[in-house]
Amino acid sequence: MDPISESLRQHYFKKFALHGASPEGVDWGSDLKKVYLRYEKMLAVLNGISNNEVVSLLDVGCGYGGLLQYLISEQKQLQIEYTGIDVAENMISWAMGELPAGNFLHGNIFEHSFEKTYDYVVCSGILTQKLEAAGLKMDAFASQLIRQIFSLCRVGIAFNVMSTKVNYYSNNLYYRNPVELISWCSTEITTYFKIDHSYPLYEYTIYLYRNPVEMVSMRETKDVGG
Repeated sequence: MDPISESLRQHYFKKFALHGASPEGVDWGSDLKKVYLRYEKMLAVLNGISNNEVVSLLDVGCGYGGLLQYLISEQKQLQIEYTGIDVAENMISWAMGELPAGNFLHGNIFEHSFEKTYDYVVCSGILTQKLEAAGLKMDAFASQLIRQIFSLCRVGIAFNVMSTKVNYYSNNLYYRNPVELISWCSTEITTYFKIDHSYPLYEYTIYLYRNPVEMVSMRETKDVGG
């Protein structure tokens, strides 16, 4: 396992051992509104799919399956075949026992042999935390990770990163200029992208797609159509 993935594994293993299946267990603090907002930003990659459309979703760095729990508890009327993968074995063990609605894999995204691709891939939290990794090494890790998750999607991906448009930096977090990163993505990955820097957290979410997508939400379509 690469050094950054191993460092993240140790960090989150300890957090989960201390706090269990909770936002604190994945080092997200205790504010559920912020946690749920991040889930909503990941699910926004689906672009208003219809309730009767079945899609597959891979959650990279899924932790204890919080996103799946959110989908169930909020009664989201979405037909999602959910798969989660994480390097922290204690989280995956818990999810396997407690969340039979999902398929959970213990492994490293760079090393696991996937038997299929997925309609959508989301990755929340991995590229917001660098711990003690050097900036340039984390940049290289981020590029490798984005390429890898995009290779596993058939439609699109979503991931979040800490924004440089802040007035305070924490040494353990990974900040990336949004303009620089979206420029890299549009040059190296795909020209079909969206970026959301409008929500009240010190981060942003990038959406990358294989083909053009309808950018107008279902709500906006309803408003326009009367």
